[in-house]
Amino acid sequence: MPKDNTMKKRLLPTLLFLLTCPTSQAQLSGTGYYRVRNSANTEDYISLANDKFNYTTIISSAGGGLSKFMFDKTNAVNRAMTAALGYLQTDIHLVKDAECIDPSTVIYANNTTGNYYDLIGQGTSLLSLTTGVYPGTVKLNFENITALLTKVSGSGSNSLYTARVTLKASNYASADLGNRYFIDDNGKFNVSESGAAQNAKWYIEPVSYFNVKTETEFGNKYYATMYVPFAYQLSQNVLKAYVIKSIGTDGILEMEEVATNGGTVPAGTPVVLELNSNIASECRLIPVDEPIHSTPTATESDAPKASTATNYEGTNILKGTYFCNTDGTITYTKPSGTGTISASQTTATTNKYVLGITVSGKLGFVKPDASVTAMPANKAWLEYTGSAELVLPIEASSVQGDVNKDGDVTTADVTALVNIILGKDTENQYDHSAADVNGDGSTTIADVTALVNIILGK
Repeated sequence: MPKDNTMKKRLLPTLLFLLTCPTSQAQLSGTGYYRVRNSANTEDYISLANDKFNYTTIISSAGGGLSKFMFDKTNAVNRAMTAALGYLQTDIHLVKDAECIDPSTVIYANNTTGNYYDLIGQGTSLLSLTTGVYPGTVKLNFENITALLTKVSGSGSNSLYTARVTLKASNYASADLGNRYFIDDNGKFNVSESGAAQNAKWYIEPVSYFNVKTETEFGNKYYATMYVPFAYQLSQNVLKAYVIKSIGTDGILEMEEVATNGGTVPAGTPVVLELNSNIASECRLIPVDEPIHSTPTATESDAPKASTATNYEGTNILKGTYFCNTDGTITYTKPSGTGTISASQTTATTNKYVLGITVSGKLGFVKPDASVTAMPANKAWLEYTGSAELVLPIEASSVQGDVNKDGDVTTADVTALVNIILGKDTENQYDHSAADVNGDGSTTIADVTALVNIILGK
C-alpha cells in the first residue's frame, strides 16, 4: 500500500462522530479524537459504517437534476432529502459499545472555524464524501460540509450538544436541502429539521484511549489484530505489534516487530497485537496524530472512497478493511418511479485467513468458520492460495511448574523435574524454563520443593 503523503496536510472532514471511552471532562474542546453518545438512548454511540454518500445520485437521480430544482423545487428537494437520508443511514450507524472496543466509534473532529468541525474517520471524511461535480458543464458542489456542533445545556461531563449539517449546493443557490440535525431514532441514525428533542442531543466524549478485545489465546498470552487509519501507542497490557513480511513455502510466517509497549504503530498499518490480558479494559491503545483519509476533489463525479494508504514503510502482507456493512439495498423516489442505493459493502472470505490456532495447535492464521461470510471491519487477515499450515514463529510461554507441558501442574511434573535434574531429559521433552520454579536461573532440588509447595497450595 502506498504511503499517504496527505497526512501532514490540512485535515479534511469525515462523515461522523464516533466515541470511545468516557472521561470526567466529557465535552468538546477543540480539534481531537472523540466519541459521540446519545442523551436519550445513552448506550448508543455513533459509528462510521460506510462511505457510500453520493451527491450525484441525490441531486441527479433523486432530485431530477438542475431543471427540477428550478421548476419543481419542492418535490425535487423532498426526493433529494429522502435519498440523502438513505445514504446517511447507510454510512452512519448507532452501535452499543460500552467496552470501547469498536474503532469505528473513534473520530477525529477538526475544528475549522467557530463551532464547525470536519469529521474524519475510517479513512474518509464528510467533506471528501460530498465533494465533486454535477455531470455536464455546470458544477454543482455541496458547500463545504462541516458539522455545526452547538452546546445547548450542561457543563463538564454533563454538557449536551446538537450536531447539524447544511445540505446546500454552493454553485446553484436553489439546490438548498436545508439544515438537518442528527438524531437517535430508537437505535437507528436519522435526521430532523429540529434539534429540540432529547434524542437530538449528544454527549461528546474526548478519547484518550480505546480497548482491545482478544481474538485468540496461545501459551498464556493473548492475541488480536487491528487495522485503523490513525497511529496509536501501545499501553498497559498491549505488549507488542507485528507485521507479516512473507509466507515461507513451509507456511512459516516471517514477522517483524513494529512497536513494543510504549511505542507507536504507524497509521493505516494492519498488525497482530500481543496482549498480556484477555480483559479488554486492561489493554489500551492511545490514538495519536492525524488520521489518514481520502482527499476531496472537485473533479470527480462520485465521492472519494476511504483511503487505503499506510504510513508503514516496510513490507507488510497483512490486509484489512474499514467497512463491513450489510444493509443491503435502500430505495428512494425519483421523478419517474424509484431508484436504489447499494448500501452493502463487505469483503468476501475467499482465500483469506484469520488469526487463530492451527490444526497442529500453533498460533497462526486459519480459514474462517463457514458461518463467516464477510471479513470484519478494522481487523487484519492474510490472503493465501497454498495448502501449508500458516504458523507464526511464536513459542508458547512457560507456565511455572508445568514441566511436562500438559497444561496442568501436578505430581507428574515433580517426576519430570527430577528427571531434568538427573540429566534424563535427553530428548528435550520437558519445559526447562517452567522447571525453574523458584526463578533463580537454575534447576535444582530447591525447585522441587517450590513445585511441591505449588501443588499443595502453599
